[in-house]
Amino acid sequence: MANGGVFFFVVGPSGVGKDTLIDGAKAALRDDARYVFATRTITRPAGAPGEAHVGVSEAEFAALDAAQQFLITWDAHGLRYGLPVELKKALDDGRHVIANGSRAVIPLLVGRVDLLVVIEVNAPAQLLAQRIAARGRESAAEIEARLARAVSAPPAGVTVIEVLNDSTSAVGIERFLAAIQQGVALLERVATRKSTSADAYRAKLAGATLDEAAYAALIDDLARYRYCAADRQQILCALITGLRDEEVVALARVRTRCMPRLDWGEKIVADKHSLGGVPGSRVTLIVVPIVTAYGLLMPKTSSRAITSASGTADAMEAAARVDLDAVEMRAAVKAARGCIVWNGRLNHSPVDDVTNAMVRPLGLDTRRWSVASILSKKYSAGATHVVVDLPYGPRTKLSTQEDAQQLGQLFERVGAELGMQVDALATDGRVPIGRGIGPALELRDVLQVLDGDPDAPGDLRDKALKFASRILAWDPAIGDVQTARAIAERLLDEGAARRAFDRIVDAQGRREFAPLSPHVETVHAERSGVITDIDGWRIAGLALQAGAPACKGAGIDLRCRVGDTVSAGDTLLRIHASQPGILRETAQAAREKLGIRIGDALHEEAFSW
Repeated sequence: MANGGVFFFVVGPSGVGKDTLIDGAKAALRDDARYVFATRTITRPAGAPGEAHVGVSEAEFAALDAAQQFLITWDAHGLRYGLPVELKKALDDGRHVIANGSRAVIPLLVGRVDLLVVIEVNAPAQLLAQRIAARGRESAAEIEARLARAVSAPPAGVTVIEVLNDSTSAVGIERFLAAIQQGVALLERVATRKSTSADAYRAKLAGATLDEAAYAALIDDLARYRYCAADRQQILCALITGLRDEEVVALARVRTRCMPRLDWGEKIVADKHSLGGVPGSRVTLIVVPIVTAYGLLMPKTSSRAITSASGTADAMEAAARVDLDAVEMRAAVKAARGCIVWNGRLNHSPVDDVTNAMVRPLGLDTRRWSVASILSKKYSAGATHVVVDLPYGPRTKLSTQEDAQQLGQLFERVGAELGMQVDALATDGRVPIGRGIGPALELRDVLQVLDGDPDAPGDLRDKALKFASRILAWDPAIGDVQTARAIAERLLDEGAARRAFDRIVDAQGRREFAPLSPHVETVHAERSGVITDIDGWRIAGLALQAGAPACKGAGIDLRCRVGDTVSAGDTLLRIHASQPGILRETAQAAREKLGIRIGDALHEEAFSW
């Protein structure tokens, strides 16, 4: 497993003297072939004042970018900047690259280079103002505005070395060279640390069962990009395809230490998770209000859509703000006994950034790996009691009920090892749940259930009650699911759950509920018969094409269910698209393949759109 060179990305505010420090280091290291100082391509004439660069026109820059001749590009101050892709070859050869860049693109560099070190050059604000003013390019007001700009922190796991440039050029260059040497020494320490995880990897290949210490070393080195991309891929393939039950437990324990745990100070802190794969199954937006209306605590963190037309956070965002930080989340939960917020700012795992980007293109079966990931996040969110929805069916992650039950047993075992009560339920995921597929459409279905609307989807209501009952039954004062079901139904029918939903929305930050897009086309049945199958993935694909989830009001309004008898001309679904042109394209795609099968009412002969 080879080590490459260090990519030193130099960032800092205007006027801090980055060019001076880089030029000084270049002169000091000119005879050391281990170092490469990058020359940037910029859309300004060659020979213009400032750093030495490759000057190109906008059209030339665009052509180079299209031809993938840049490792990274960014825009700043009306110009376009690029670093040549050849720098990657220098890194692979073990040479260290020093490049002047923009803080904004640091997240994009993560994963493109194997060992990234950010050198952050800083100076006191008053000194920066003096240096910028000396250039004579900006007014006092412009300088003040420039220095007041907020800067984002680098992603977790990225090594940052700070260089204070508040003295003479000679002192600044000396400090800059010391930072480079510190980064190179980091590489040597990484190589030493990697020996432990590399030994663990080789042991796994030989058939060994790895313990918690081995997974701690592997996860730390993977999360910090201490292996090159090819090595990361090999390691993940070996780990994911051969996880034994005890290894899932060890992995989950390690991952709980990657994120701080929220402490809510209560004996029962409820949570829910779905393995997904069933379009429209937005039961969480009903379960949380029922549970909090009863009085239990349920701070729910949820994901946005990755490949689907809507995630739980997307649907909730059609009604309220979801991007809360930990302080805001605590305030919301204090006010409403629960929340439904995006997990990206709360218990997001940097390990997932690495693994997800690697394993999705490989098509690996990550179900057992996901058990450790999911439950470690629930643990970090402070959950004590978790109900897990495991849909099974031909188009879900779990093909059969037996698959779902076996994975459910693993969920429950790992949860118990982490000190949580986990109840995993196998559910029928062969067809969509509810009618809407897309954030605003799914919110509409949820509100119909909460409001007791006669037109509310019965399957959505029943599934929400099933999961809410499991959670309420954990209260010793209730004790069994049948009693809990009756209580959940009463809370729903009497409007207590709807009032709880409104409290949650207000606590998170109410928004005007997203309206459905007015760009609509109805798809009708072309023959009479019985609906024998609905391909939820195809319907969800049409919702994506229509503009969901980016456009909250886009998606598919499904107006038929499996088993319905339809006549020619009856409405099967309505397409709500973000724009008229997208509506035309989605409608054409629906005409070519709708994903709804109509069988003959007598002979049940399948008909595929």
